[in-house]
Amino acid sequence: MNKRAVLVLGSVLATSFIGGSALCKPHQTTKYTYYTISGNTPAAIYSTLVKRGPRVGGVKAYAATTAVSSQSGQLTPGKFCSLEDYRFKIDFTIKLPRLKNEAALKGATRSDWKKFSSFLKSHEETHRSIWLACASTLEAKVKAIQTTSCAELNERSTKLWEQMRVSCSKKQDAFDAAEQARLLRHPFVRLVMSQGARTSTALAIPK
Repeated sequence: MNKRAVLVLGSVLATSFIGGSALCKPHQTTKYTYYTISGNTPAAIYSTLVKRGPRVGGVKAYAATTAVSSQSGQLTPGKFCSLEDYRFKIDFTIKLPRLKNEAALKGATRSDWKKFSSFLKSHEETHRSIWLACASTLEAKVKAIQTTSCAELNERSTKLWEQMRVSCSKKQDAFDAAEQARLLRHPFVRLVMSQGARTSTALAIPK
């Protein structure tokens, strides 16, 4: 029987930190990139974070995760249209700050910065986990579609894809909002505030 490729869907899904049956496991890759910052006091470090951090949706961020995703497979006509070799893939790029002169930091400043750096990495990796969970659910739903029409299967899988993007973006926003309180309590951020740095804008979660 003739086979034709299912519509390949792809998009760039950006997340940022400003600051019934077993699910399938989507294919994924993760690349870490870094931007260099400097400073030997919390306020100085924070200043370079704001100046050199990535922009997401026009908003300054401390770190960012970009997910480029696609789905593909082969539709085979028959009594029921079957989807063969279905594959959902996400390529993640996580951008984080790297302090040039970390060894020069003293006492609590160094300890709290290292904790904050780890906090940012953990936050971005949680964004990755949320996307992967959403993708797993999508895979299960697409593979469960039963129809005699390959055109309908293609259309329904496309709609499921769009629904996943919307629902997963809401989960990402909810996660960011929940993290705001933890961010403001973080020892490094409290050090920044104690030195009189202006943080009211740059520490806001972008909406």
